[in-house]
Amino acid sequence: MILPANYKGLLALPVGILLAAALAGVEDPITWLFRITYVMAGVIFLFGLFQFRLKNTDRILLLIAIATLLHSVVGILQLFQLPVLSSWITRTDNAIATGVFQQVNVMASFLTTGILISVYLCLRPISYKRLYLRAFLLVTISVATYVMVATGSRVGLLSAILGLLMLLIAYRNQVIKNLKTIIAAFVLIIVASLLAKEGLHQTVDKTYKVVEAQYSDQRASIYRISLDAFTQAPIKGHGIGTFLGQFGLASSKFYHQHPNAKMPSYLTHPHNELLQWAIEGGLLAVLGILTAMFSVLWFAFSYKQQRLIVYLAMLLPITLHTQVELPFYLSSLHWFIWLTLLFVLLNNYAVIKHNSLSSTANKTLRGLTLLLLTISLVFLLQTSRAQQQLYQYISQSQQTPQLDITLSNPYYKTYAQQIVMRSHLHAAIAAEDSEKIIQITSWFETELGKKPELKLFEDVINGYIALGLDQQRCEAINTSLQYYPGNKVLQNLQDECLTIN
Repeated sequence: MILPANYKGLLALPVGILLAAALAGVEDPITWLFRITYVMAGVIFLFGLFQFRLKNTDRILLLIAIATLLHSVVGILQLFQLPVLSSWITRTDNAIATGVFQQVNVMASFLTTGILISVYLCLRPISYKRLYLRAFLLVTISVATYVMVATGSRVGLLSAILGLLMLLIAYRNQVIKNLKTIIAAFVLIIVASLLAKEGLHQTVDKTYKVVEAQYSDQRASIYRISLDAFTQAPIKGHGIGTFLGQFGLASSKFYHQHPNAKMPSYLTHPHNELLQWAIEGGLLAVLGILTAMFSVLWFAFSYKQQRLIVYLAMLLPITLHTQVELPFYLSSLHWFIWLTLLFVLLNNYAVIKHNSLSSTANKTLRGLTLLLLTISLVFLLQTSRAQQQLYQYISQSQQTPQLDITLSNPYYKTYAQQIVMRSHLHAAIAAEDSEKIIQITSWFETELGKKPELKLFEDVINGYIALGLDQQRCEAINTSLQYYPGNKVLQNLQDECLTIN
């Protein structure tokens, strides 16, 4: 087996997360399973890349640069609302470049990564004496910069500036040798940024609001509340999948202390990867992540190679994004590209561990690998069909006769059950079927006990309204405000209850 030189430090990440997941217990089995599988799949993917003994990783980076240009073209189509591939590419009414990710900041961090990679490749032998390749990289830089700046992403712009500085300083000798190319790249970057000046204005406005007043930005409130939730179970955390409930309980206390603070009406994550793991996995998970991170930094700086610092610059956009969002759960592409870039950084310094397993053990492992591959492919195929059925059900105003595939899929089952029961609730309310309304409302109350989702509170409240149970309705509203104190709709409903009483 071929392993990175710091493999022990990297293995601290899955070990810490697994320990935290085991000790904190399982609140939501499905969320727990897929979260752990997602992390472990990434670890296996990273260590699996080393087994190919790739000498030249510039070709991998070139593939990412090609992907960057393709995503940039998608962004251009969305920004200018061009009638091209309209059935394939999603458009929004306010002409935002979300790419295939459906989220602006995720798009920005991906494009920034591609810009840094393209600048780096302009300085590498792969582009020497290949004018067509250098021209392609410069086009990629200019188009990706325009779209990235147009998104108005603060993190995208900040990571681009910091990443370019790191790259130019670390690779200064190559910059001097390729000064004309670098000057051309920076002229294109400046021109593209100026052409997307509306995005720059948006970035400045958002930055000003952050420092305008205490807790004037939602993220400041979110981070403070998340830290309060973390301190309630700092060692092993509250358990994977418990963020929503724990954040809600901590937000109520915070809201009463800071009633003028800006708070989200609904939240599913703390917009910070470390805080997410801190709340759900405690210090065990966080220390595992930090140990792996510092082992990479130690590796990069101990070998004192210029390229290693440049590779750290490439990792910067997505890494910074994890501290203001959850890109690894919003986009699998970000997770696996980040791991690929980590492989590129660690690739040239590896250790070989001889395989001492018997022939029977090796054959068994290969058989298990093929079995796991088969199971995974069957599951992904069934999940794809379930997703398609669910999409048709929603897009056709819930006229599809059944959701049999979706309801049998472990990933979508809970969500599918909720939307089916919700449609039955509305049908029962329209038919004034009190007995059925009571049964369905009771089902939603049970689901609410598992996870305090805002939509489930809405369903329970609607059920009580239809049944004319004012006292229960007001109690449900008061309970919901303990989890969502900043929600204006719930506040108005509470005022109505106070008026009635």
